[in-house]
Amino acid sequence: MSRGFIAACALLALLLLLSSGNQALFLSLHHAGAVLPPALWRLLSMLGEWSLVIAALLLLAQCRPQRLPSLVVAVLLGIGSAILFKAAFAVPRPFLVLPAGSVQLLDVLPANGAFPSGHAIAGALLAGVLAQGRRWWWQAGLMGLVVLVCWSRIAIGVHWPLDVLVGAALGWAIALFCVGRQWPAWPPSWTPPLLRALALLLLLYSGWKLWRSPPNEAYVLFNLLTLLAALQLLRPKKNGA
Repeated sequence: MSRGFIAACALLALLLLLSSGNQALFLSLHHAGAVLPPALWRLLSMLGEWSLVIAALLLLAQCRPQRLPSLVVAVLLGIGSAILFKAAFAVPRPFLVLPAGSVQLLDVLPANGAFPSGHAIAGALLAGVLAQGRRWWWQAGLMGLVVLVCWSRIAIGVHWPLDVLVGAALGWAIALFCVGRQWPAWPPSWTPPLLRALALLLLLYSGWKLWRSPPNEAYVLFNLLTLLAALQLLRPKKNGA
């Protein structure tokens, strides 16, 4: 089922590319999103924020320490591929190229390129990790959540359909590749200090983002959740836990 999701996203992206329907589909989905309040789209979009996704993956690694190497590699591949492709293609965002008034910008306009969507990569990566070994209905629910995150980026006005389709396929493929491999084991004693170090970085980053007066409620919420997750990771374990 996981491979089917990747194939479906890749096929839809290819059809959009060949048919030149990227702009028309964006306008249809963007305007359809107006039936829901902007705050809801922003809250859905925060599920693809890298800091919150990393915090969730670290909490997973705290419960299953043997997974930490694969999760670290997955995050590095996800962030690295987003940076590389954005720099290579430099696709302008819809708000910047479509006629004035045709796009309602619901959030802060990112300064980097649109292709692929980093939120789609991050959200699909987390969902792909959580889907491994689960029953079909659990996987289907996670895929549905990824679709909503992708639609939120279109509804907000910052991504084309092609951006989110490629991002979702890439994020899920990275999760499948990393979790499904047997990575070289490192000494178990390395895991607790590494988790604490990463948690401390997340704590400082999310605290700094909150201190900078976030522009809306979604930024406050995802940075607050990241901060709370970091504090949980930094809590000393009880004996026998």
